[in-house]
Amino acid sequence: MTLGDQLQNRYPRIICSVARVHRMSEDAAVTAIVEYTVFGITDDTMDPQLAALGGPLAILQAAIRQRNLHPIDR
Repeated sequence: MTLGDQLQNRYPRIICSVARVHRMSEDAAVTAIVEYTVFGITDDTMDPQLAALGGPLAILQAAIRQRNLHPIDR
C-alpha cells in the first residue's frame, strides 16, 4: 500500500474538498497531500500545477477553510 493509498483511506473528506475547491482531479488532490506529508512546507514543489496554486500548504489551507463552510465535505 502506497502513501497515497493510505492518505486516501485516512482523509477522504479533505481530498474531496481539495479537488472541489481547486477544480482538480482526485489524483492531483492526493498528490498535494502526499507532497505536503513528505516534503512539508516548501516553496519548490515537484508538480507545476501545485506550484501555480501556491504550494501544498496553501492548497490544504484553502480546502480546510472551504470545508468548514460546506456541509457536503463534513
